[in-house]
Amino acid sequence: MAVRIGLLVPVVALLLCAGCSSEPEQGALTPRPSTSTATSAPSATPTAKPTTVPRLTVPQYQAALTNSERALRPYVVRLMNSKSLAEFAVRRAQLEGAVRLQRQALAKVVPPRTLDSAHQRVLAAFDSYPSRLDSQLEKAGETKTSCGLTRPETIRLYWARSGVWGAASAVARDVGAATGKSIKFGTQLVPPSPKPPALLNARGGNGKVIQRSGARGPGRLQITNNSSADVVIVVTNSNPRKPQASIYVRANNSATLRGIRGNYYVYFKSGSAWDAANRRFLENCSYERYEQIFSKAFDWQISLARTPLGNAPTSEVDAF
Repeated sequence: MAVRIGLLVPVVALLLCAGCSSEPEQGALTPRPSTSTATSAPSATPTAKPTTVPRLTVPQYQAALTNSERALRPYVVRLMNSKSLAEFAVRRAQLEGAVRLQRQALAKVVPPRTLDSAHQRVLAAFDSYPSRLDSQLEKAGETKTSCGLTRPETIRLYWARSGVWGAASAVARDVGAATGKSIKFGTQLVPPSPKPPALLNARGGNGKVIQRSGARGPGRLQITNNSSADVVIVVTNSNPRKPQASIYVRANNSATLRGIRGNYYVYFKSGSAWDAANRRFLENCSYERYEQIFSKAFDWQISLARTPLGNAPTSEVDAF
């Protein structure tokens, strides 16, 4: 009997422990934690429904494009008002960055179903802006004129502004061609066409004496310019850079230079974009001289129209 009683005590203690406090009574057995892994029922995780971007109506799509123009317009205005080429370069980069942002915003738009294909062409038009601006600005990047002279910054800035106008106009045309008459675009993006600087198309006054040095004489030279370019006639006793006198004669006009002294040579230069401050043409230059010497014993008349019947040969000379 003693053996059986000894075996029952731990069992009773174990049963009591299951319903008692966490601190076991003295002499009781502490149950070991189970080594088996409990299997819990799978829990359901809610899945977010995909967000569907609604299609825009035609008026809403028009508003999206108009908002893009409004966002870009301040950048265009600042670029067109640049006062130097350095300032232009900074503002150009800012405009191109703004164009990229507007393109990204438009890419998130779901257009009206009737404008699905047109919308892709609109995005392509925005993508083309930087390269179009590059090609338009090639002329502004030319530092030398066709005569090999330094191109004034005022003219280069004009070409740069013209490039902005040309690139924006091309984008507006592409958007218009893609969307048709139902959408209007370009009235705010395209700036007014820039006004050419006076120097670009400058001309001297016909018959205006540009230089004169030394005493005057009795000689007279009549000039008929039947060519398509303006010319400056230089009368000198030796060096055209040190003239006795020079006179401006416009294309298809005539003029007379008086007060010539002694025997002399006649040089002439032609071109466009007359730089009065430096007494030179900036574009399309040519420099020539008559081979003969003009005697002080006579008054002379010359015609600049090239003709096979001419009797006064000329030759090209260095710039003066």
